[in-house]
Amino acid sequence: MRNLSLISLSLVLFFCFKAEAQIQNSEFPPSFYSQKKVISSQNFRVNVAKPNLSSFAAQDIIEDPIKNIPWRFGALVPVDYSIQNSGVWTDDDNTGLSTWNLKIVAKEALSINLNFNDFSLIPTSKLFIYNADYSDVLGALSSINNKEDRKFSIRPIKGSSISLELIVPTQEKNQIALSINELIYGYRDIHPKIRTIFQSSGNCNVNVNCSEGDNWQDIKRSVVMITTSFNTRICTGALINNALQDSTPFFLTAAHCSVRNNSIFIFGYESPNCSPNTDGITTNSISGSSRRAIATGNSSDFELRVLSTTPPLSYNVFYAGWSNVNIPSTGSTGIHHPRGDVMKISVDTDAPTNSSYYAPGTTHWQVSNWEVGTTEGGSSGSPLFDQNQRITGQLEGGDAACGNRAQDYFGKFSYSWNTNPDTARQLKHWLDPNNTGITVIDGLDPNPAVNNIDLALLKIDGIDDFICATSIQPSLIIRNIGNNPIDSFYVDYQLNSGTVQSILYTISLNRQQVTTILLPSLTPMNGANTFNVTVRVPSPLVDQNLTNNLDSNSFIANSNINPTEIVVTVKTDNYGSETSWDLLEINSNSLLYSSDAYPNVNGGLTYRDTLCIYNDCFRFNLYDSRSDGFNDLSGNFGNGYALITLLGTDTLFFENTFFSALSTDTFCIPITTSQETSITQTDDLSIYPNPILKGNILTVGDTSMQLKLYSKEGKLIIEENTQYLTIPSQLSSGVYFLEVINQNNQRVNIKKVLVQ
Repeated sequence: MRNLSLISLSLVLFFCFKAEAQIQNSEFPPSFYSQKKVISSQNFRVNVAKPNLSSFAAQDIIEDPIKNIPWRFGALVPVDYSIQNSGVWTDDDNTGLSTWNLKIVAKEALSINLNFNDFSLIPTSKLFIYNADYSDVLGALSSINNKEDRKFSIRPIKGSSISLELIVPTQEKNQIALSINELIYGYRDIHPKIRTIFQSSGNCNVNVNCSEGDNWQDIKRSVVMITTSFNTRICTGALINNALQDSTPFFLTAAHCSVRNNSIFIFGYESPNCSPNTDGITTNSISGSSRRAIATGNSSDFELRVLSTTPPLSYNVFYAGWSNVNIPSTGSTGIHHPRGDVMKISVDTDAPTNSSYYAPGTTHWQVSNWEVGTTEGGSSGSPLFDQNQRITGQLEGGDAACGNRAQDYFGKFSYSWNTNPDTARQLKHWLDPNNTGITVIDGLDPNPAVNNIDLALLKIDGIDDFICATSIQPSLIIRNIGNNPIDSFYVDYQLNSGTVQSILYTISLNRQQVTTILLPSLTPMNGANTFNVTVRVPSPLVDQNLTNNLDSNSFIANSNINPTEIVVTVKTDNYGSETSWDLLEINSNSLLYSSDAYPNVNGGLTYRDTLCIYNDCFRFNLYDSRSDGFNDLSGNFGNGYALITLLGTDTLFFENTFFSALSTDTFCIPITTSQETSITQTDDLSIYPNPILKGNILTVGDTSMQLKLYSKEGKLIIEENTQYLTIPSQLSSGVYFLEVINQNNQRVNIKKVLVQ
């Protein structure tokens, strides 16, 4: 192709090209193939001064952690460039074509994008926009890109210069209108270069093409990065299916993203690898959309739009399914573009809870913490998927970030559905126009699948990492990914080394349809267990992809009829939403339990959870997402405490001097110190007060005994032969062990003492 002449190439491209709304066809401008490149005259070049970014940096520090402010990457610069007042026209009498060239140079810019206040091309015209080395080319654009309001915009182009190359028949030049009134100077990179830590987002984020995204390879194709706020900021959203399943390009995002009619929608921006990270492509874009419904204020913060054109098959998009049922999912998955980075995936294995935005209510789903990944600015508007891979909400905001276990809030799809009777404030009117009463719908893939027969096991549900029960009943989520319908399938399952059981299910699954089946109850062993499952199609069908047919789940079970129980008591301050905790088994670092963030209540409230555990050692972590704890000496936001007791007696953990992001401690069941391996205990021994202040007197039982106070490391601190023990005033606050010995020199008990 490089040997073709400019004349012949331009004619071929002219008659073969068709474009819609920034859609690409991998075409390059004629100047790319020309030996002389663009004309050497400098008359077609304009320079844009670097804006004063000092105030931006200070503002970004404040705004970046606030997710309901879209993440900013560029500064808006007013300009006035048109085919009448800028650039250079060159006429070619041999071809009858004229070319208009304009080069815009913005010193030190990382990217440039443009907003057109007048955009009107004719069918015989072609417009290309590209950077200095043609590594990022947009085009060709033509009259199909025209909008009724004559507004247009382009996605960010990499680099500090951008060139416009317009080709039109000479006799039709006066029929063209092109005018640029705004340039976005990209001062933060949405195309990060390869480096030790690649992404611009936090390093706990996980690429969607890592193993966590294996079962989300279709669904991820619905997720889109959006430029908002005059195309200077970034949000996320998703293409969404409707009851007619007619590929209408409905698009769901958050109302606070402030998507405009000339916003840009960028599809498939992802790293092709899990690791090493590499930059993705941004060439698959569409300019423009129109609003259908929106809900702002104290509502679910959604906006539904329709793109200006249907994405072509070459974009390989997916229309996500959804559920308008107001029932918590068994787990949550988010797919998004934090800080405009390549697509990431976040996973929460717990059920979301009913909430409002930083308040009690029912307008939002609260994800208490992410086990995998997180969200950041730029993730706003991203879809929340349930275990069936259906959208249940969109991200409004929250405090979750790398390094904390804070919560996020997603406006409920079920609340947005038809809570507001105004059709411009609800989803139902648009996504179910024939009022079918549909409650759930699976995704739509306009492209054919890779395989005709492809049954996939998406998830084993109903088994937690730690089970405190004599039986379990797993459920399986199964999806037909292939082109052909499947009428029945087998499920083979095995618990530990037991016999493999097989069940035939006569369930019809069309393409992309999801079903959930409940298996019979099983009896786990006390301790470590493994559950294995395989799904398969019956003969003579042949599954053409066996990599997604099996899964396993390892878990710990306490199947004792009367298991050991501990009680976790938490008293919050005024800002309970900042407080959460988890309990881990130390040896395996397995997460056994974790809390949701608590409601914000003036004066705080007290909460108690009874947890089943087993004989082992554990770590309890108490978190505060604002890193200021829940104890306030000034009295401005109240005071809280956290207490763990064994069977309501022995104190295992106590915290009421919490001024940081984390308070953590370990304990073992049964309670021991490094000095003791076997202790004869009596549960009726009382010690008080416990916790105790330094310098105060500890009373033990009602008779004199030998009392020995040890540190956690087993060092003897003090010894008394009485029923009273004065806690040394110089002692450090923390956990200590009190050994109690009776007059016959027999060990009566070891008690945990918390010194404040």
